[in-house]
Amino acid sequence: MKFILNFFTYSRILLTPLIIYLIIEGNFFTAGLIFAYCSFSDIADGKIARKYNLVSNHGNYMDPFADKVLMIGTLCSLLFLDIIQLSPFIIIVGRDVLITLYRNYLISKNKPLETSKYGKLKTVFQHGMVLIILLINPSQDIINLIVNINAIYAAGTGVQYFVKNGF
Repeated sequence: MKFILNFFTYSRILLTPLIIYLIIEGNFFTAGLIFAYCSFSDIADGKIARKYNLVSNHGNYMDPFADKVLMIGTLCSLLFLDIIQLSPFIIIVGRDVLITLYRNYLISKNKPLETSKYGKLKTVFQHGMVLIILLINPSQDIINLIVNINAIYAAGTGVQYFVKNGF
């Protein structure tokens, strides 16, 4: 069972370059399908780990890392094509980088980062945002709206992590 969990986690990392390539080449639909698999695998590995009591420190670190690799890589390709704007990109990616550094800082202090349902919702909203962009191809105004809403929510959850976990 651990093999399946590791497969899901590492497949998100390994598929990220392919998603980036497909987006840059303009093949949004195929990129969206692969991204949808990655979204499903993220949900599945968490549910399986909790159901079968397979939660581990390794998984607790690698799962969010894989999510960040996937999201940052995908957003970089969308930024490169001018599909998303720079300011919400900086907020979304900056939040993820800061939280990763913060997680590492807390680990060095033997204090794990306490996650929250709001952080998990942030991931769901961001995956939904990317799937809408890749699979539905909405107008630029709709893209700007959903990306900016995601940036505001990401910033709020980032602040909430610092408040909840302290230093």
